[in-house]
Amino acid sequence: MTMDEILASAPGVLNELMRELIRRGSDEHAKDKESQASACFSLAIRSTSLLCGIGTLLTPAARDSAKVLLRAFIESRDLLMTFRFDQQGARNKIGYWFAGKVDNSWKAEHKRCEEFMDKLGHSGADFAKKWSQTTTLAHPTRYAADNSVNCAVLWAATPPRLVDVRAVMEPEIADYLTSIATLIVIATYDIPGLISLDCDLDRMPNVDQFRADVFAVAVPILNKNEPGDLPPESYRA
Repeated sequence: MTMDEILASAPGVLNELMRELIRRGSDEHAKDKESQASACFSLAIRSTSLLCGIGTLLTPAARDSAKVLLRAFIESRDLLMTFRFDQQGARNKIGYWFAGKVDNSWKAEHKRCEEFMDKLGHSGADFAKKWSQTTTLAHPTRYAADNSVNCAVLWAATPPRLVDVRAVMEPEIADYLTSIATLIVIATYDIPGLISLDCDLDRMPNVDQFRADVFAVAVPILNKNEPGDLPPESYRA
């Protein structure tokens, strides 16, 4: 399986995922529209919707736009994981979130998420670091502006800058595919310590193989390109 083949399968996988999330989310909303499960499904649906948008921006001219949208996805995905914790603290936070007031209830608890992943044997998740890096490129910092300039000169400079488009886009595509794979785990796997969302894997026949292919092919490419071109002082590690 090549990364191009995995990328070609991504829209179908997102379609399967979204349909199951909508089905289960509707069930939970009918029971209690402000339950813990309802909050989780709302965030899972938002995360999937944002990934559908990112997939349309995987071109050299739209790389910086994709990064801005990626920040919104990361915030939604990480908050989903925070809300899935089978703890009263998570349920209290969800209550504040449903109230919709101007507070920090939308911010994920990155340290807790990282500790949970460590316990599962997946160390180095770096949720906080990833969020901080994407924040730097989403706000109008000098680094975000530099990134936009670098994206624009690839297609608008005179004479055009000659680059290996495949090499330029490979880390972006790997990041996108990895984002889908991590959402599949966080939204559909019933792991001890998280509330069950009871998604039906039989209704998503291609999702689990997609996740396995991404971790085998795309994650090593993404790790090879970490930590990226942002200087350490530009984000919180």
